[in-house]
Amino acid sequence: MVTFRRLTFIFLAILLSGISGVHAQKNMIFRMKTDAFAGKVFDGGGLCYGLETDLELPMYGDENLDYTFNFPSLGFALGAFDTENFSCVDPVIYTYPYFLYPIIHKPVFELNMKFGLGIGTFVHHGDSVTGKVFPATGLGMAGLHMNFALGKKYGKPRSQWMLSLGANAMGFHNAHVIRRSKNFVMVDGVLGLSYTPNVYPLPIKDKPKKVRRVLAMEGSLQGGAQQLDRSDDIHLYPNGSLSYGFYLPITNAWRLGLGGDAMYNSVYDGTQRPFNKRYNFIKEEDPMTMFRAGAFFACDFTIYRLTAGIHVGAYLYDKIIVPDQDEDGVENTNPSENYMYEKLVTKYYITKNFYALLQIKTHYTEVECGEMGFGFAVPDFGSRVKNPFARISFKKENWKELKID
Repeated sequence: MVTFRRLTFIFLAILLSGISGVHAQKNMIFRMKTDAFAGKVFDGGGLCYGLETDLELPMYGDENLDYTFNFPSLGFALGAFDTENFSCVDPVIYTYPYFLYPIIHKPVFELNMKFGLGIGTFVHHGDSVTGKVFPATGLGMAGLHMNFALGKKYGKPRSQWMLSLGANAMGFHNAHVIRRSKNFVMVDGVLGLSYTPNVYPLPIKDKPKKVRRVLAMEGSLQGGAQQLDRSDDIHLYPNGSLSYGFYLPITNAWRLGLGGDAMYNSVYDGTQRPFNKRYNFIKEEDPMTMFRAGAFFACDFTIYRLTAGIHVGAYLYDKIIVPDQDEDGVENTNPSENYMYEKLVTKYYITKNFYALLQIKTHYTEVECGEMGFGFAVPDFGSRVKNPFARISFKKENWKELKID
């Protein structure tokens, strides 16, 4: 049997061999990093521990946008970990590209937000007791990391080394695109060490031009289809929502917002299911159980044309009050779905006034549905309240025209 330690050695050797080729490019600035992490897996997984190696490529001023967004970095990660109670699938091996946004960027200290999307694989695929899992599944992660340089000045040998401390949240999707199931979610603390081989010469770092703090207005219509469990067979239940909100930029890459959602999900039509009986209390003669409404608070990060964030909402209208136990006495392990919801939202702005949207609605770690759609934006709504819809343009912008001070 291949042990976790042996697998860790294999992927570290592969990564280091690739880095040795990159090292030959003397004019290229990059960073190598190794992290050890330990944390907790939700829903009975217990503790987890593992290793991750990263290759980061800092953006140091080739484009004006590098200055606008405070010199972010692109990275590639490869890692593996074991769990305390999920030995039926251990070890878990994963890889993902990520974006590192520096909130603070100083010679001796960095505070970075880390976002990544990738793929993971379970070396074992479960058993007859715990159930089967897909061998490969998508993952998403977000983290907050601090780097401390071991030297005080750029260009000195010790300043090429940095000590890293941080925390991550990582979720592995259950591999069902439409069928509801809980996800594999963990949080962990990180301790690592990074090394930057090439630091001569370093670029001049001008301060970026600050974004205007103007209130933006956005609205979107999105929809999809889903199933509740395997008894739905090939039947798909359509779902959709209408979202409307106001967003205020706080920094060049961070904004906060408030808004509302009107939601429709036909999976709550009162169908009596033989397996998942959690919603069998719903009666078909009450169609209003398929409608919900809520208000949300948004925290978004915007880079170039892309915006990604999490929206946390509270239901203002909801006729679905799931009981503590179903008709067979099975306990409802997710009572939060009676009063709150979360959305993972990604928007791509085709023009400054028109965007495409992809979102996943969840209740804690349980995905309810996924939706795709389009939206309309007025980015300078706050500066022209008297006539907010004047001068609307669908012309594609040239993002490279952004200037620096």
